[in-house]
Amino acid sequence: MARNTFEETDARITADLIAALDKHAANPIGWKMPWNVSASNPGNPITGRSYSGSYNAIVLMFAAMNHGGDQRFAGFGQWKKDGRPVKKGETGVSIFYPIFKCSACGKPAGFGKRCGGRGGCGAEFKKPADKTMVGFGESKVFNNQQTTNPLPAQVTKDVDPAEGFAAADTLVKKSGADLRHGGGRAFYSPSGDYIQVPNPGDFNTVADYWSTVLHECGHWTGHASRLAREGITRPNGYCAEAYAYEELVAEIAASFLCKHVGVERPGLDEQHVAYLASWRKRLSEDPAIIRRAVGEAGKVLRYLK
Repeated sequence: MARNTFEETDARITADLIAALDKHAANPIGWKMPWNVSASNPGNPITGRSYSGSYNAIVLMFAAMNHGGDQRFAGFGQWKKDGRPVKKGETGVSIFYPIFKCSACGKPAGFGKRCGGRGGCGAEFKKPADKTMVGFGESKVFNNQQTTNPLPAQVTKDVDPAEGFAAADTLVKKSGADLRHGGGRAFYSPSGDYIQVPNPGDFNTVADYWSTVLHECGHWTGHASRLAREGITRPNGYCAEAYAYEELVAEIAASFLCKHVGVERPGLDEQHVAYLASWRKRLSEDPAIIRRAVGEAGKVLRYLK
């Protein structure tokens, strides 16, 4: 039986991945959050996002206590559009968000990736300095229990993630990575050198849990004491391109690792591609970037296996 070298395998995987990304570009599907963001932290069930900013999180956590601990909040219009109008007489909670202006033309920057406000210059926001913070905006959000048709109560399942995925469990334990659970976010902390993910029962499926853990393990390998990738070590501070490239590496590595340990579910491969496509747009359409990322992901696979 012929045996391919790592270089030959990387080349074939790169070609397949570029083909998948091109196919996705022609018929895009959105990446979906693989866990319930509002199960442990205040979140918006309409957008699927957690509320950012320490002030907002603290205020909404206290507000949730007045509604039986329900941490799901959304705007008046969002609830109405979702078929759950807010009850008359209910009072919302104020949250605050930063307002930016375009550094190039001085017009309001909005929330997109380009300056597209009234009279805006269309400049692309590639790094933090491209936008200047000028103050805070305020909006009101309402708890799920303040609506006329509340979402059903959230139930966190007691899940053993190793059941059915023993190979994934063994690989992560063997790595020695400090894996912690809780909260509504998944991330790797380079300064603390640990991985944090939501509780297994908060994920849509156990396969989603392991796919997320393996993605964060990919980031974990980038620590200066391991594979020392710029997107993790960042000696010169924040760099948007290095960050985006690191996300490509981690997700390609997660895809490799999922195949290696048998983590699968219907649609999981498509979600890998959708996530990669979202970060590829922030870099370049140049296939060379994908080739480099595949090479780095191959190093991650060999380091962890």
